Amino acid sequence: MIREALPGEVETLRRIAAASKGFWGHQPERVHDWAEALEPFAGGGREVYVATVDDSVVAWVAVTAPSGGVCVLDDLWVHPSWIRKRGIGSLLFEKAQERGRILGGSVLELEAEPNSIGFYEKMGAVHVRDQIGEWGRTLPVMSLRLT
Repeated sequence: MIREALPGEVETLRRIAAASKGFWGHQPERVHDWAEALEPFAGGGREVYVATVDDSVVAWVAVTAPSGGVCVLDDLWVHPSWIRKRGIGSLLFEKAQERGRILGGSVLELEAEPNSIGFYEKMGAVHVRDQIGEWGRTLPVMSLRLT
């Protein structure tokens, strides 16, 4: 089930993000510090949704309201025990697309973890440029038309 995230779920969202990012082999200390600083509900126009299985939160997504027609998929994190199971990541990505359209966006953009490029391509996103991420890595920016 997909539902709006609750402010009291911040720690759960941080744990899921840390587990998901750690799944890709990043340094545990760096991932821990990054996750502790994560503010899922920060920023105006940011919506956060969770996926639940048996009433437990197993994944989440955050999407911003459009600026210049562009919505940003800021976060999409699936707990490793649920990656490639039940299509949870796909459901959350589709929720972000739906919200982007409802909010009036024409494009959904995201900064992709390099290991997740195949997933985003499967969802219809295309590489539009590269940019330097918060850890100094070159990351692909991907885009999907919403209209």
